[in-house]
Amino acid sequence: MRVGAVIAAAGRPGGFRAYDKLKNTDRNVMLRRMIYTFRHAGVEDVAVVTGYRAKETEKSLAKLGAVFLRCADYENVQMLDLAVKGFQYLKNCGKFFFCPADVPLFTENTLKLMLLQDTQVVIPVCDGRKGHPVLINAGLTDGIAGYQGNRGLKGAIDASGAEICFLSVDDEGVLVRARSEDNFEKLAATEKKTAIHPKVKLQIMRNEAFFGPGMMVLLKQIDMLGNVREACEKAGMSYSKGWSLIRTAEQELGCPVVERSPGGKSGGIAQVSDTGHILMEKYERLEREVAEFTEKKFREIF
Repeated sequence: MRVGAVIAAAGRPGGFRAYDKLKNTDRNVMLRRMIYTFRHAGVEDVAVVTGYRAKETEKSLAKLGAVFLRCADYENVQMLDLAVKGFQYLKNCGKFFFCPADVPLFTENTLKLMLLQDTQVVIPVCDGRKGHPVLINAGLTDGIAGYQGNRGLKGAIDASGAEICFLSVDDEGVLVRARSEDNFEKLAATEKKTAIHPKVKLQIMRNEAFFGPGMMVLLKQIDMLGNVREACEKAGMSYSKGWSLIRTAEQELGCPVVERSPGGKSGGIAQVSDTGHILMEKYERLEREVAEFTEKKFREIF
């Protein structure tokens, strides 16, 4: 089952502005940490809902393979709205993690333990307190989106009648928020330092590299949106850069990767070709197996 993650970094509802009060912490470094933690746990699709300082955030994280969902009205929405925005976008996933951006210190092991649970909702609990991220089955999305109460995401989950697993974990990071009263900066720099991992950038080439992480993200967005211009925006790259990647891939392969029909300011309708879908599937499998092998050899050597 494909697993996604939604990070609420839009502003007040996601706690993103909390980082303004911390002297020694870069909010985008914390977001980068969250994305990598999700990736190392096997999460394939990460959506970051942005709003406050959105352009800065998207530019900083553009090369990490995450999708950006801009929330222009972030001052007036609730956490539930951010969650639904992400869930509906990642429609190809069977499960979603959801986490506000101000809770970045959870561990990879906690995520893996949560994924082992066979229930519709998994909530981590440390020292008797419920934390983040929350893991939600995609089958609950419509019910959560239709919730009319005033208790936010928690109320929507309760109203769904879903079976909930309160998973006890030895991970204080599921509780600690980005605020000075939680001793956040000290914990992030000492007890909760990020684990060291190898990072391999996988590219496929013939005469030149034509398929890699950037192309993979772009094709995913085209597949969902049907528009190259919008896909480039969501992938955090310029329109010209996106077309350059597509043309290079098609030149090296000798066949279309993206099928398109011209039209207007939006750039017309586009869809990933059959060849493109096969390439995406095989690249993703190769990337996953290379990452697993690299992690294994890293542990042996280091």
